[in-house]
Amino acid sequence: MGSESEDDLIERAKSGDAAAYEAALSPHLPMLLAYSRSICGDHHMAEDVVQETALIGFRNLNHLFAEADFAGWLKAIARRQSLAARRKSARLHPMVEESIEEAYRDPSPQSVSPERAALAECLQLLSDRAGSVIRAHYFDGAAIREMTARFNLNPNTLKTILFRARQALEHCVQRQIRSEDPQTMERPV
Repeated sequence: MGSESEDDLIERAKSGDAAAYEAALSPHLPMLLAYSRSICGDHHMAEDVVQETALIGFRNLNHLFAEADFAGWLKAIARRQSLAARRKSARLHPMVEESIEEAYRDPSPQSVSPERAALAECLQLLSDRAGSVIRAHYFDGAAIREMTARFNLNPNTLKTILFRARQALEHCVQRQIRSEDPQTMERPV
């Protein structure tokens, strides 16, 4: 494969040859990571974006015209994915800042203990696999790429597990806090 041109590799990849796609994609990965990181502002998020870009590119390879620049096409996919990731992160950012500020104003364990206690209890309710994935990603800081090998899952399955586990945790924590707060129990649902 070392002597094949990028165009030849892409033509083979369009026929479903994943190894040819990987060989064509590999030289562009550092550029895609740097570009995605410049948009996202976060290395781990950029790594996730590059993986998504690679998957989207492979699935949509038949939409790539022979005259199109492969690197430019990949960069356009990475740009869309990076902007979407940045928007998603921006929605979560105010909540994180608010929690940090609250803990700074009152660092006593009592000020943040209801949420922590609820989260700890809800983590115990997750399945073993979902709990392990959440702990690895959020508590140990493992990147998606690292976790795919550790849990023997493809990136899409892993991201789906993370998404569903986050949703389950959010709903569980909200229910736990509502049941502990008498004011919220009196409100009509």
